[in-house]
Amino acid sequence: MNGKDQKSVPPYVSYKTLINFMDNLNSLETIPQRLDRSVKIFESMSGANQTQLKSALRYLNLITENADITETLEKLVHSEGTQRQEALKNLLIPAYPFVFENGLDLDRATHRQLEERFATTGATRETLRKCIAFFLKAAKGAGIKLSPHFKKIRTHRTGEVKTKRQPKPKAHDNQQPKHELTSSTKAVQSAEDTALEKLIFAKMPDFNPEWSEEAQKSWLDAINKLMDRFQKKSGD
Repeated sequence: MNGKDQKSVPPYVSYKTLINFMDNLNSLETIPQRLDRSVKIFESMSGANQTQLKSALRYLNLITENADITETLEKLVHSEGTQRQEALKNLLIPAYPFVFENGLDLDRATHRQLEERFATTGATRETLRKCIAFFLKAAKGAGIKLSPHFKKIRTHRTGEVKTKRQPKPKAHDNQQPKHELTSSTKAVQSAEDTALEKLIFAKMPDFNPEWSEEAQKSWLDAINKLMDRFQKKSGD
């Protein structure tokens, strides 16, 4: 399996987050030796995204278990155009043996077949959907031909505040409803939610692949529950 345990959950962070991260690394004067919370580019990133990003980087062998940056990541960061496309392809094929091996034809496979392959990693429900979304976008970025039967998966925007259209007040009604929040109040609440999210995820231990299978599952469940809670709160 090229060092990949079928129980290892593939990357489920947003692919855009990974690309933005690499671009931010490339903009630094020097690439840090290790990725830890003191690195400046993590300051504007939520705790959930930090955790998911590190997990993805480890899975793709772009950082070590101790979060040291590998030569592969440095080369990928400094690449562009067709060079980056080729580097991504060389990265994905060994990282997803359950997709590229055992007879799955990516040119004409069905979405259900793809889901069945990803399910062997232990990913379920929302995590499974996010794993597939990351892979499809990464494969597209690598120039890998994909089946037209694969579904386009929309990902939720973390932190996006959805507002409901309020009914127009009647002519004689000069007062706003007491429950209606002003834009400034919403901004304060959003900032407080973000700060709370960062604090909670900062308390979470980094994922350790040496944990038992039960401990790994408990850690992933806790992360997913926290993420779902903040995403639902941001959509209220």
